[in-house]
Amino acid sequence: MRFQSVSRVVALVALFGGCSSQGTALKGIEATGTATLDGTPLEMGLIVFEPEGGGESSSSQITKDGTFKLYDVKPGRYKVAVLTSMYAGMASQGKKAAATAGEGRPVAVRELDGTLRPVPAKTEKTETSGLTAEVKAGQPITIAIEGK
Repeated sequence: MRFQSVSRVVALVALFGGCSSQGTALKGIEATGTATLDGTPLEMGLIVFEPEGGGESSSSQITKDGTFKLYDVKPGRYKVAVLTSMYAGMASQGKKAAATAGEGRPVAVRELDGTLRPVPAKTEKTETSGLTAEVKAGQPITIAIEGK
């Protein structure tokens, strides 16, 4: 079971482009930002940026302080999704005693430690999230999710 959950995360990162340039020359910029839920930084999740006009998507893990970093992303407007539901399944299968799938409780998912705070289901797809971002060189991105 744990293998299947980890495989899903690997497949999602591969599907949404991840951060590898696959041996080609870099064509974009490095962009950084913060993802929050109800004003508090998310401690884990996967953030996905899909160009509004079509093209290659970019994704990044959200770190314990709520930050993320996109590599080789082109400047422009993006639809954004934040995924956390996959961590609940992996956390419930974790090896640490503190691992739990409960909201607001400590979880351990491989090398990720933090507090799992699920985002609203609509936030997990770029088509339904309503989240957008403008990627510009040297300008941090803030993704603010309202869970209420």
